[in-house]
Amino acid sequence: MTTTKHQKSVHVDAPVEKVFDYVKDPVHFYDAMPAGKHEKVVLGDVKVAPEGVGTTYKWTAREFGVKVLSGVMTREEYVVNERIVDRSSTGPIWTWTVEPDGTGTTLTLAYEHSSKIPLVGQGLDKVMWNGDKDLETMLAADKEAVEA
Repeated sequence: MTTTKHQKSVHVDAPVEKVFDYVKDPVHFYDAMPAGKHEKVVLGDVKVAPEGVGTTYKWTAREFGVKVLSGVMTREEYVVNERIVDRSSTGPIWTWTVEPDGTGTTLTLAYEHSSKIPLVGQGLDKVMWNGDKDLETMLAADKEAVEA
């Protein structure tokens, strides 16, 4: 099995609790996501589990107003003020971590996709988005929103 992974971090001038509270909301995940190679990724049907784990939300990528890809995210890990792990039904795993950092918080976002067929994950990575740049864009949007 081959794995493609991207990971980026940013310093946010806010306490861990405030950063975690912001990134736990799926709405903010899709607000921060750049359109990239598709027009927009649209969030739908959010079902929040009381303890975090088991939360689900649907997403749809559109291009020229037409659905090109969709899936369901499921929250597999939820450690308050530490980590959130969401897995897409299409394969990718998204992990947010927050850590105290001097006067604020280090927010890290990682994207991981595994494939049984060699090079498929890397091919999808090239076609669907620009992993490192898009993670930086998403983190910058989160930082700006939390610090506002």
